[in-house]
Amino acid sequence: MEKKFLAAIAIVAWFALIGQFYLQFNSGVAPKPELLVRFFSYFTIQSNLLIAIASTSIVLLPRTALGVFFSRHTTKTALMVYILVVALVYNVVLRFLWTFSGWGALVNELLHVVVPLLFLIYWSVFVVKRFLKWSNLWWWLSYPLVYCIVVMLRGNYSGFYPYPFLNMDKLGLQSVMVNCLAVTALFAVLSVLFIAIGKRQAKRV
Repeated sequence: MEKKFLAAIAIVAWFALIGQFYLQFNSGVAPKPELLVRFFSYFTIQSNLLIAIASTSIVLLPRTALGVFFSRHTTKTALMVYILVVALVYNVVLRFLWTFSGWGALVNELLHVVVPLLFLIYWSVFVVKRFLKWSNLWWWLSYPLVYCIVVMLRGNYSGFYPYPFLNMDKLGLQSVMVNCLAVTALFAVLSVLFIAIGKRQAKRV
């Protein structure tokens, strides 16, 4: 049952990623090499891609190094934190800033709503949580922190920022830093919440 559910997540995630890639790569808003870089600059894309790779690896390649890594309860919970932040930030902050139609609207909902919801169900039902540790928090936060630094450095050079709240050209460094701290706090709060759920489960066992 677990692998069937993961297979469904993988199919939805890959479909959405390929669809989004096709739409963005053929948008014509920038040269092809720049569009390729921009596509992978979105935390939404990176998080969904990690979940697609994780789900595929666990189902098809469980005994490989990749399959073992993504099978770890700590890795799955980190992915849960990342994709839930994607869903919350988009649906609370960004949803009304952009308008999509047709296939664009479909893949947008898959990336920001359907995949996060499916993975939340998967994490709630199948992931063993009682071995989570408070020290996991710092490892989970390292990835989004590095992401923010890389995006701002490249944005300062190229002028492209994947999200409006990271746009230093329009908001200034101070406002962007405040936004980054707010998003980091969201990552931290969710991480603490999930670890606390694991600790509670451990006490019951």
